[in-house]
Amino acid sequence: MADTPDKTIEFPSGEPRDMTLRIPGEHFFCDTISLPSSVKPEKFQDFAEYVLNDSGLSPYPAEQLAWGFQVDDESRKLFIFATPLVKLRQLGWQNLEIFRRVFPSFISILGKEFLEPSICFLLHEETLTAASFNEGSTIPDLLYSIPLDNEQGDEAIEDARGKLLSLFDLERYKISKDILVSGEVERTKDGFFKFEHNWLDGKDVDLSPEQDHFLSADDLWTCDLRQSGFKDFEQKRRNQARTRWKGIVAWSVAMAAMLLAFAGIKIMGVKLEDRKFLGQRMAQEVPLVIESQKLLEKLRQNKLGGIDPFGALVRVAVHRGGTSDNPNLWFEMAHFENRNQVKLKGQGKTVEAINNFIENLEKNKVANIRTGRSGDERRTIKSDGGKTTFEIEFDLTEISGPNSAFIQIPETGSIAIKSE
Repeated sequence: MADTPDKTIEFPSGEPRDMTLRIPGEHFFCDTISLPSSVKPEKFQDFAEYVLNDSGLSPYPAEQLAWGFQVDDESRKLFIFATPLVKLRQLGWQNLEIFRRVFPSFISILGKEFLEPSICFLLHEETLTAASFNEGSTIPDLLYSIPLDNEQGDEAIEDARGKLLSLFDLERYKISKDILVSGEVERTKDGFFKFEHNWLDGKDVDLSPEQDHFLSADDLWTCDLRQSGFKDFEQKRRNQARTRWKGIVAWSVAMAAMLLAFAGIKIMGVKLEDRKFLGQRMAQEVPLVIESQKLLEKLRQNKLGGIDPFGALVRVAVHRGGTSDNPNLWFEMAHFENRNQVKLKGQGKTVEAINNFIENLEKNKVANIRTGRSGDERRTIKSDGGKTTFEIEFDLTEISGPNSAFIQIPETGSIAIKSE
């Protein structure tokens, strides 16, 4: 692994206790070792320490290292990685105990499984990692990381990729055509860490766009770089904190249930006739309110010209890219919830073409992509069987001046467009 010159370390903003620190992979030495059949799961930690202390892998004893390991019990392989603590301190990484977790930058490709022997790449900030996996194994046979040379500009990634490939027997493996780029890491409520990934290029239709990787939070303790004594204590402390929190939540729910029951008893004391009268009045008012809202919305849309499916599709279609005879994407179905709210389905030549289409709609202020309650945009892109399909929901913006053409549809409208 190559060393990098001293540089200022910039930590992400936020409370350290809520952050997962990932240290660049070029600072680690690592190896894949076959596990003896006599080593049971409860002895994996002891065996890993033996490898560091007595096998000649490390010039430092385990207590002077920031190290971790991962085991594939089915293939009986152990992948171990370590770096001297003194080196981390010299580079500016100190007080590692304040973080939620501390991992090497290549953590998010560990545990991946491939259908055939493969070499994959991971780019995390300014570090590129290459790892080779045998068929069906979640443990890499070889893993190397090098820093990018910023002086090379746009060629830095390709140059680093070439250097890494020179370290492998390329005849044994299928080489990934694209590079995974690591994103945010999040601990989910169901006990997993979600590592977000995106493709660097994203143009290969054979590569699935969904590359987020989930790893068990409990299993990842062996990959945490901090000392085993601290990790044991921290696991117990966090488990106790979660237990206390669950107790508080259960007590709060019980108290809320008691208050609701008490309120229910009080409400039941209201005279039956009063309840019937109130219910009848409310039942009479609700349809009137709903009808009034529908009428106002119809009047508003009629004033604007009603639902105009063909005019709307013309506005949208000009941003597909390509030529009129050979566009970059085509529509298969358009559903108009009302004049402005549209759901559009279709196919594109590439994922990039679809993303450019969506970007052009917003950039040219033709439409705004709708979002759900979670704040995520309502759009999906899927590549399967040589086809790249998409589905988006957006709000059309209004344009000034009279409509050149419109077809009025009373409530909702749908139009299907047959692809070539």
